Amino acid sequence: MKRYLGFFALALLICVVATDAFVRGQDRVERRDKKGGTVGVVGKILEESAAGVKMKVQALNRDETIPANEISKVTYAEFPIEVSTALNKLGPAEEARNLPALLKGYEGIQAIPQLKTTGPGARRYIDYRVVSLRAAVAEGDEVKSAIKGLADFIAAHPDSWEYPHAARQLGRLQADLGDYAATTKTFEALEKAPNVPAEFKLEATAALIDVAFQSDNASQGRKRIEAVLKDPSAPASLKARAELYQLALDLPQGDVTPTVKKIEDAIAKTQDPGLRGLAYNVLGDVYRANKLRRDAMWSYLTVDQIYNQDRGEHVKAMTRLIKIFEEDKDDDNVKRYKEKLARMR
Repeated sequence: MKRYLGFFALALLICVVATDAFVRGQDRVERRDKKGGTVGVVGKILEESAAGVKMKVQALNRDETIPANEISKVTYAEFPIEVSTALNKLGPAEEARNLPALLKGYEGIQAIPQLKTTGPGARRYIDYRVVSLRAAVAEGDEVKSAIKGLADFIAAHPDSWEYPHAARQLGRLQADLGDYAATTKTFEALEKAPNVPAEFKLEATAALIDVAFQSDNASQGRKRIEAVLKDPSAPASLKARAELYQLALDLPQGDVTPTVKKIEDAIAKTQDPGLRGLAYNVLGDVYRANKLRRDAMWSYLTVDQIYNQDRGEHVKAMTRLIKIFEEDKDDDNVKRYKEKLARMR
């Protein structure tokens, strides 16, 4: 009996080793699915660009392009054993989304000498994970350094599948710092970039409308809104955001009541917390433009305390609150919200 058990164990070990060797001989792309999870696609990477990754998929025995917006992780077959081992050790941190641990791990992988023997795509991916994770955990003075890291990566790899991911992250950081000129430049480049999937371009368009209003450039905001509303291919979600901004632009002189009513009606009609956050921010902007600071404050506080699911809208609300508290010479709240905003960055 023991002989058979031993034979079975040996056979199982051979199968495991063979399977592991087979998988290690293949590239693997983690692809986001419609349910919010990921599915692994195994095969051979044939081509990489801002559009995504083209693979010879093992299971299908045919070529398939995985769009960049659906890619969350890539494991290259050419990674040396030292790199593969280090990556495997980061599995629990990846699962737990432990960003500081991941950053430390990827910085360690970046320093492994054998990594230099791999192709440019594999090295680029490790570099991307490092700059992206640094940006994700950056606080205070680290933010400017993180911005430079992302900008340098984009300049070096403008046609990589990581480019739109890095550009989106860069634009958000620049907006957080209030550098609206740089933010606009980043998102305009993303919006116009060839081959980039539509999802990134639409996000860039929405971000540019937001930036125009955050920077108090209503004329530029109006141009962008009109362009979206006239575009038959613009998705309903983007048009909904543009229509909310349009309400603020159509504000009658001297009387906010009709506009406030329209915005409140829009809030009542949607269950989307992100859209409600935008609506309350727009409402606050309407009040603030008409020197109704207390009403504006309550609108922004509603975003801060309740409809804070959209990070961009939350940051915007806190930025507006800081301005109001500064005008009111409320130093305690100015300090509190600046610290809160710094923690978010």
